[in-house]
Amino acid sequence: MQLPKYKKKKRIKLKICQECGKEFWGHPIAKYCEEHRDIKQRQKQKKNVESVEVRNMVFRHNYTEVLELPFKCCLDGCEEVFWVKVFPKQFVYPRFCMAHRNDFKRANFERMQRMAQRRLEQSRG
Repeated sequence: MQLPKYKKKKRIKLKICQECGKEFWGHPIAKYCEEHRDIKQRQKQKKNVESVEVRNMVFRHNYTEVLELPFKCCLDGCEEVFWVKVFPKQFVYPRFCMAHRNDFKRANFERMQRMAQRRLEQSRG
């Protein structure tokens, strides 16, 4: 076994806790002081929870059997009618037709609508 020729020095620095801002002595990668080093003592990050009604609609009914009902797409400029199976004791259903179910398709449709509106205005004026 070879022995090192130099003595490894301790790299302890003055650090600032990310949780409380208190200064403490620690290694370069240390993020938390002694008090907040334990995971149980740290604050939990809250997740952004969006409402169910943002992408879906709540359709209150008292049907006792499965029905297939027509719904109109809620996107401005889309007049598409789509069919949805309505189940008993279930109230959350899609708000948009199949052509606009995801965010990208909705944003793209709105962008295309704006472009068509501009072309129409330019041809008139």
